[in-house]
Amino acid sequence: MTDAPIRLACIGDVAWDIMLRPESDLVWGSDVFGAVRLLPGGCAANVAVWARRLGAFSLIVGKVADDDLGSLMITHLEREGVRDGVSVVHAGQTARIGVVVHPGGERAFVTDHHSLLAFTVDDLPTGILDRANLLFLSGYGIFASGSAAIFRPLLHESRRRGIAVAFDPSSFSLVRAYGANRLLDEVGPVDFLFVNEAEAASLQPGAESSRLLDHARMVIVKRGANGATAHWEGGTVAAPADPVTVVDTTGAGDAFDAGFLVEYGASGDLPRALAAGNRLGAYVCAHLGAQPRLRSPSRDPGSGSRVPGP
Repeated sequence: MTDAPIRLACIGDVAWDIMLRPESDLVWGSDVFGAVRLLPGGCAANVAVWARRLGAFSLIVGKVADDDLGSLMITHLEREGVRDGVSVVHAGQTARIGVVVHPGGERAFVTDHHSLLAFTVDDLPTGILDRANLLFLSGYGIFASGSAAIFRPLLHESRRRGIAVAFDPSSFSLVRAYGANRLLDEVGPVDFLFVNEAEAASLQPGAESSRLLDHARMVIVKRGANGATAHWEGGTVAAPADPVTVVDTTGAGDAFDAGFLVEYGASGDLPRALAAGNRLGAYVCAHLGAQPRLRSPSRDPGSGSRVPGP
């Protein structure tokens, strides 16, 4: 599959989402009915899985523990064809995220920081890039590791080789806790910066999202029901959202990232890439969990050989 137009190396989080979707408001001290599911997730894993399902070659550089949930995750990733790059650590616990889904579809996360498996420089050999023409970095990988500095050699080598870099900071609250200026300075310039409106505001308080072009060649703003907008030196392009009955928004932004990158890498067409991201994000919103089975591909991502870059 290494001759696919997109050869994506995703760096970041691999986790299990413990989904709680009550049918009504929670009642502290008592019960409500609803759905409880254990489903695969993690921003980097979600992007890799969706890119692979759309026809790209993809791998994840992440960690699981040698516990039952780690074994279950390895089986899942092997089935999805993205197992390469995931290491098993003989200590700790595989990451778990508690996800409480409001009946209207919005969600809140509780991250078990004691189970997160942080990266070290040794986990990020530049040989990762030998099979990649695009590097995707999740903010969660940085926040779990405590610093983006350990990613600098890999980012530097990506730029030296002309490999495009995509970055999704992933969480506006964690951006604020980490420090927006620190995060942007440590990551350095990227080709694609994916943010939602809250993340854009946390990175550039009080400024237009287009100001983020100081840090990226293209800034893609995911705006939920208002669609998506891309800023680049040639101007601004917007695409409307696909109509959908929202069940759960978990992972919709990750699916958008994958849909956008696969389409843009295949066609180089920015409006089509935005539409592809919106379409896949809407599909995920209509289901519970970040990686619902795709019964029929949203489109053939194409068989071109364009290496992605604005």
